Amino acid sequence: MKSSQQICHRCGTCCQKSSPALHLQDLHLIADGHISKNSLITYRNGEWINDNVAGTLIRLDQEIIKPIMTSYCTFYLPENNACAIYNYRPMECRIQLCSNPEPFKKIYQKDRLTRKDIFSPDSPLLELIEYHEINCPLTDFPQSFDDLTKTIEEDLKKMIQFEYHFRYTLYQQTGMQQNDMNFLLGRPVEQILHQSGIFF
Repeated sequence: MKSSQQICHRCGTCCQKSSPALHLQDLHLIADGHISKNSLITYRNGEWINDNVAGTLIRLDQEIIKPIMTSYCTFYLPENNACAIYNYRPMECRIQLCSNPEPFKKIYQKDRLTRKDIFSPDSPLLELIEYHEINCPLTDFPQSFDDLTKTIEEDLKKMIQFEYHFRYTLYQQTGMQQNDMNFLLGRPVEQILHQSGIFF
C-alpha cells in the first residue's frame, strides 16, 4: 500500500509552477483528441528558457512542446483546484510528485515529443515548419542585449521582418490563429527577444 507521501494530492502546486513537456508516450493524447494542438506551444531548438530542474537558464538543444503556460498550465482549473484532463494527463504529470522529484528528473529530458513526431512526413504543415526553421533559425540567438553583435542584430531584424510577413500571409490564406501558429512555428522571434530584454 502506498503512503500518503507517495501519491498525487491534486493540490495544483505543479500546475501553477510550470506546464509539462510532452514525450513520445503522450502522442496518443493528441491523436485521440484529449489534447488539442491549439492548447500547445513549441519552444524551439536554440531558445533560452528557464529549466526548473537545473534552476537556471539553458539554451535548448532540442525542441520542447508544452501546454500553454500563463500564470498556470492551460489545463489547470483554479476555481476548483483541478486538472481539466486529469484522466488523460501527460506522462510528466503522472510521474511528478512534490514529495519525490527523482523519478521526474530521470525522464524529463528523454524521448521528448517534436512536431515531426506529430505530423506525417508528407504533411504540407511540416513543409511550413521546415521553411520557417530555415529562414528563422535560433542557432545564434542571444541570451541578452550584451550578446548582440552588429551582424547578429542585422540578421535578427531581417528575421523579424520575414516572420511578420510569413505569419500574416499564413493568417490571410488559412485563417490560422496565433495559438495555432505558436504551436506550429513556435513563438514569434520578436517576442522571444523581448523576453530577453532586447528591443529594436
